[in-house]
Amino acid sequence: MRRRVFLWCVGGVLVAALAAGGVWWNWFRAPYALADSPGIDVTVRAERSRYPDVRETAEDVDTLVRVYVQRLGAGDTEGLARLAAPSYQGVEAAAADTVRTYGKAASGHVEVTVLEGVVDYLNPIRVTFEKTGQRQELLLVKDGGHWWLALGEGDPAGGV
Repeated sequence: MRRRVFLWCVGGVLVAALAAGGVWWNWFRAPYALADSPGIDVTVRAERSRYPDVRETAEDVDTLVRVYVQRLGAGDTEGLARLAAPSYQGVEAAAADTVRTYGKAASGHVEVTVLEGVVDYLNPIRVTFEKTGQRQELLLVKDGGHWWLALGEGDPAGGV
């Protein structure tokens, strides 16, 4: 009898732990992810700084900038538009313009440098496309616990 009660208790704890893990995974997981293709060649690094939060921000934005380069190289304007900060407007046109300007360059090696930000919810990055030598400066916006592109028109502090 004790063994049966023990097994039920262990089973209940396991079910509760799995449910909590599922909630945590969906709550904290970024709403964007790399697709299976196309493959990308991206290096993400933090600008040399005396502030440790620049390295931390580089780690936080790593997935976003890799997804950005992948969508850009694939010419995926819809996917690129979905990376825009939620408070921004006109993202489809801005995404199409970005693909026209940098899309072919994203098929080579891309170097992303995370620069020092002034506030903790805005951060500039420099994207260098080695294939063409082009450089792009982008602003990243933290909104709803996730990093987004400042793509289109909007208030970068609008989601804060």
